[in-house]
Amino acid sequence: MNIQAAPAGPGSVIDSIGVALPDRVMTTREVLDGCRSRLALPLEQTTGIVSRRVAGDVEYALDLATRAAQDCVSRSSIGPADVDLLISASISRVDSPDRSTYEPSAATQLRHRLGCERAWAFDVTNACAGQFTGIYVADALIRAGEIGSALIVSGEYISHLMRTAQLEITDELDARVACLTLGDAGAAVLLTRADDGPGGFDHIGIRTVGRYHNLCVAGPTDQPHGGVIMKTDMMGLAAVGIREMVKHTQQALATMGLSPTDFDRFIPHQTSTLAIQAAVRRTNKVFGGVVLDERDVINNLPRRGNTATTTHPVALRDASRDGRIRTGDRVLFEVAASGVNVGTAAYRLDGLPDRLARGTRSARTAPPRPRPTRWPDPVRAVAIGLTEPQPATGAMTGAATGPATGPATAAGPDVTTLQLIRAATDDCLRRAGVRASGVDLLIHVGVYRTGMIAEPAIAAIAAGELGFDGSTAATGEILAFDVTNGALGMLDGCRIAAELIRAGKADTAVVVASEVEQREPGAAGPGVARCGSAVLLRLDPDRASGFLGFHSRSVATPAADRGAWVMQDGGHSFIRATDRAEPAAAYAEHLPVVVAELLDRLRVRPDAIRAVVPPWLPPPVERRLRDTWPVLGPRLAALPPARDGTDLFTSALPMGLRAVSAGGASPGELVVVVGASTGMEIGAALYRI
Repeated sequence: MNIQAAPAGPGSVIDSIGVALPDRVMTTREVLDGCRSRLALPLEQTTGIVSRRVAGDVEYALDLATRAAQDCVSRSSIGPADVDLLISASISRVDSPDRSTYEPSAATQLRHRLGCERAWAFDVTNACAGQFTGIYVADALIRAGEIGSALIVSGEYISHLMRTAQLEITDELDARVACLTLGDAGAAVLLTRADDGPGGFDHIGIRTVGRYHNLCVAGPTDQPHGGVIMKTDMMGLAAVGIREMVKHTQQALATMGLSPTDFDRFIPHQTSTLAIQAAVRRTNKVFGGVVLDERDVINNLPRRGNTATTTHPVALRDASRDGRIRTGDRVLFEVAASGVNVGTAAYRLDGLPDRLARGTRSARTAPPRPRPTRWPDPVRAVAIGLTEPQPATGAMTGAATGPATGPATAAGPDVTTLQLIRAATDDCLRRAGVRASGVDLLIHVGVYRTGMIAEPAIAAIAAGELGFDGSTAATGEILAFDVTNGALGMLDGCRIAAELIRAGKADTAVVVASEVEQREPGAAGPGVARCGSAVLLRLDPDRASGFLGFHSRSVATPAADRGAWVMQDGGHSFIRATDRAEPAAAYAEHLPVVVAELLDRLRVRPDAIRAVVPPWLPPPVERRLRDTWPVLGPRLAALPPARDGTDLFTSALPMGLRAVSAGGASPGELVVVVGASTGMEIGAALYRI
């Protein structure tokens, strides 16, 4: 489904771009000189990288994202308060010298830093394709008329991998050499409705080829010095990535009736000059002639290096400012990332290059915010798959080499992320009578994972291991990516999947959750239950049952000292989290208000609701809510009990929805499902059984 031409309706246009670059410049010579082992490696000659910017002294990933977003909105007449959707697309979660943040999500933190108080906010992770995955989602929602504007932000502080690699690389063939090409940057893209203007996206498509997920894996090192490391089969990843990317581009252009010669400039993912040259040769070979000249390709590597998710916006900004890209140019973005993910985006530039070159603001005003209405075409949860919740454990992890891929078992203290995903997904597909090859959208919404993998996306790993594959050799294709927003992730994932289905971007989606929280030994309070769940979504052909609408909003500023972080000690990594019971009273206070807002928007009376599926709440808080909430309090559904009182977290929604369905709810009855996150965001959805 992701090759298809863009659906009808006004598409999106880039209103503004913001970029944040650290002040410090580090040359490739300095990088090599800093390696513990002496390397006879012609890194500058093979990659084309002369220098890169590096952060880490006073600013980190979230700081770069914040600064880029502030730069972006300063160049637009659309203010932070006008933004309908805020997506953080970073790989990096490092926000201080010694920790990475898992909760709250980066997007919820950015919302408060920027003042985007009314925006729906969540994180998307898809390796270096993250920013374009966020753009893909936002563009679909704009075309469908669900939102009027979106801010997609990424802050990549990844040069710390370079420092870890300098300590660990042993020779020129070491799998950690790719870490030496990395640079830091922040980038933000503000999208709005194109209407009848001259610019905008004509097409965006992304495909996941999950069978190659092991070609590049990043996560905590197991060495005593600590840090994060990335291991890459550089030759293998380049060969697969170029082959799949060019094939995807060929199919996308054929769908649009275009050729590479119809474009003025090409902006590929920036990894190395050799890879760019190889992609040019492959393109000309596939298209049967010289359709692409290297001079038409924007190579931003010499001064930036590989800045991960931010490479395309940074290259567009730099090339606009130095005149390589001009107003009216037609640009083809080519996306490549570990996972493996490949993509193509066709874009026609309006006056953006002139504005970037002159430092002037866009004159567009914020479009009217779409009025929420009940969906006439509900998206149905065809089947729900579950695993038995297991107690949280205090085990710590060593090196990140990828989730275990052994037999599917969902019990015991050593259960892995992939085993939970496999068990829940197999159960879901069996109940739905659907094969894995019949799914074209896979979203993983879990926060905690075996090995604390940073890339590729867990969804991409699952796509490759479980038979969801988007290879050009296969009959079908799939887009797989991760969405995280604490315990609210499942509700957000279902909403994203439903929106993409309604927009014609997918037919069948699976939203899967898995949680393996490797807690700090002796941690206080309830942990996250080790469990998995999966929900298969499709449009209901009878328009009778399914999700009828969603609503979420921020209810308070996230506390700086509340959340969950990855910490390290002597080569071991673990989760340090504050007591999950602490914010529960605040959830219970605001939950009735958010539900009332949802029902008011959709014009439904509270007494028409059969049951309310709540997020996990400590028993005393749940009892108080049941007793004090008029009408709906007594209708709170009882979640299946988890062992030791642990938090069902992202699996609370599917477990509760299945319990309500199995507990006597009749077809046509209405249910409200509710989720809450550490970022002090509460979401709710109306569902008809």
